[in-house]
Amino acid sequence: MFTPCIMTTIQQGEDWFERVQGLFMRYGIKSVTMNDVARELGISKKTLYQLVPSKDELVIKVLQRHISTEKAQCLNLASLAPNAIEEIFIIMETNSQELTRMKTNIVNDLQKYHRQGWELIRKFHYEFVFKVIQENLVRGRKEGLYRENFDIDIIAKLHLATAFNLFDPELFPVLANDRLTLFNEYMMHYLHGIVSPKGIDYLNKKLS
Repeated sequence: MFTPCIMTTIQQGEDWFERVQGLFMRYGIKSVTMNDVARELGISKKTLYQLVPSKDELVIKVLQRHISTEKAQCLNLASLAPNAIEEIFIIMETNSQELTRMKTNIVNDLQKYHRQGWELIRKFHYEFVFKVIQENLVRGRKEGLYRENFDIDIIAKLHLATAFNLFDPELFPVLANDRLTLFNEYMMHYLHGIVSPKGIDYLNKKLS
């Protein structure tokens, strides 16, 4: 439980989890020390350890906050989109903004040094994100924008698996500014694989 005096010290108009997440995004998780975090929050290292007993616990708390925000944002974006294809483009825009800010080795850092945190991310994707993909595919079919002749569960799982592989440095040893190109190329490949004739017409007009 956070004490009121500590929370007052580190809350200066911005959630402290977001500030720590910003450090991880800019520099990667492994390279950020607890001293760096304390300096960012304007508190002593001793005070920081009163908040979280270890860097592992800090990573988990930041990820839990991130996942909670992502869930709310994803559901909101889906409700704003007029159709399934537009929903994907809205999500692409949001993800593109994150990719331009994110250090490319974050996934690798989680896998190697913070396994519990990595399992949180995997669970989030394999449960929540998987359901979101399924619902988008069902929606696209109802709107006549997606083909009828594919297995929704298989396509959703392939989509998830490929998304993780985009961060594999052995497969795609690219610089951070190239990650956005890679992401956009994949999403266009994904969309062209699932759209119906009506959907391809809509997509072509969207991209023209």
